[in-house]
Amino acid sequence: MSRNTIAMAALAVLTMAALATSAEAHPKLKSVSPAADVSSKVAPKEIKLNFSEGVIAKFSGLELQDEAGKTIATGMPVNDPGDRKQLIVPLAAPLTAGRYKVTWHAVSDDTHRVKGEYSFEVAR
Repeated sequence: MSRNTIAMAALAVLTMAALATSAEAHPKLKSVSPAADVSSKVAPKEIKLNFSEGVIAKFSGLELQDEAGKTIATGMPVNDPGDRKQLIVPLAAPLTAGRYKVTWHAVSDDTHRVKGEYSFEVAR
């Protein structure tokens, strides 16, 4: 084999390894509270998002909407003091009965950005 062929093969292997590593480095949403697609009789006072790796609260957050699509006020997102993988967003006021949609985004400690959404219900 020529040096160019070996160099090209080595470069291809390194490129594939780098792509595989960066693809796995994105934070994944592991759990939420209130739970997705669950109806609860107790209105939450905050929304908690738990990720597979640490997130930066000041670059992360969510939008909360009621079933009519009206945006509900929330407080500033913060990390749990003991767990940077948990993002906590306080609610400005108690939620009334109904269905709510959470559209969230998070930036991990290594600056990867992810987003998603889920719904929950406060029982009538």
